[in-house]
Amino acid sequence: MDAALYKDAQVSRGLTYHYFYSPATAGQPTLLLLHGFPSSSFDWHRQVEYFRPKGYGLLVPDIIGAGETSKPEDPDAFRLKPIAQDIIDLLDAEGLDKVVGIAHDWGSVVLSRLANWYDERFYAYGWNAVGYAPPAPQPMDIDAFIEFLKKHTGNPRYGYWKFFNNDDSYVICEQNIDSFLHLVYPETPEVWDEWLTPIGKTQQWLEEKRTSGIPKWLTQDEYDTLRETLIKSGLKSCTNYYKAAIRSLNCPEDSKIPQEAWAISKPALYVAAARDAAGPPALWKSNFAKYAPQTKVVELDVGHWVQLEATDRLNAEWEAWIEGLDLRSAAA
Repeated sequence: MDAALYKDAQVSRGLTYHYFYSPATAGQPTLLLLHGFPSSSFDWHRQVEYFRPKGYGLLVPDIIGAGETSKPEDPDAFRLKPIAQDIIDLLDAEGLDKVVGIAHDWGSVVLSRLANWYDERFYAYGWNAVGYAPPAPQPMDIDAFIEFLKKHTGNPRYGYWKFFNNDDSYVICEQNIDSFLHLVYPETPEVWDEWLTPIGKTQQWLEEKRTSGIPKWLTQDEYDTLRETLIKSGLKSCTNYYKAAIRSLNCPEDSKIPQEAWAISKPALYVAAARDAAGPPALWKSNFAKYAPQTKVVELDVGHWVQLEATDRLNAEWEAWIEGLDLRSAAA
């Protein structure tokens, strides 16, 4: 991604966001790409390389806690409504009235709240690996939720959430950065079944300094960039996504979302990752069936990192879906 196309903007709550922006050519829509944990805007570099020459506008921020964006240490700063407002502030800074929102991982949760609070700013929504997350007005009991997932899916799924909820979890991650990266970007998706999703196994992996090799879908240069970005930005701030969720910091604002805003009425795409142990498609498909039954669902035989593991297929699916929205006249 061209470093010259990055900008900085101060959002309304005083944080500074670092973001990539390439304006659309006449008649093409702008795509808003939202990354997750523990990533940065670099997550989307292959998509930027594909869509930018075709004239699509691209707004790709380092979201709070990542890359060169502000990194508050208070979990309260990671409440979803303020993050959604941050993103709207970036749209306003670039004079963008409406965009196509596309997201992955925690970015998908942010996109969900954007859909709930600011639906008028979007033509359509695309979720990848992690699907639509409806408001959660009731406090989270992480242990009960993990037991529920274990009982109903055969896998605890969210065991690693408990690790990241520890205030010092970032320390062992930063001290063993290659071990951490080899777990988060696993050589095979099945590594997560044994070492990420069960309670206590993430910490054990890091304490034992385990490594599994760089996955074949990442180049050495890409791995080096991921590594350098994380070393520079650290993990203390971005782990607050988990703390904010587990400590139920979003409940007061989620409880204020009108029931009718829980439903997604705009066109939607869900690209499912069949081998994602942390969030198998069945968990997300039920949300789409209830709140967005019009969603187009595409399931790929890959792990969590769909934009990297199946780049060509993902780009093609996105492009066909976006072209089908017939936005050329609307975006002109």
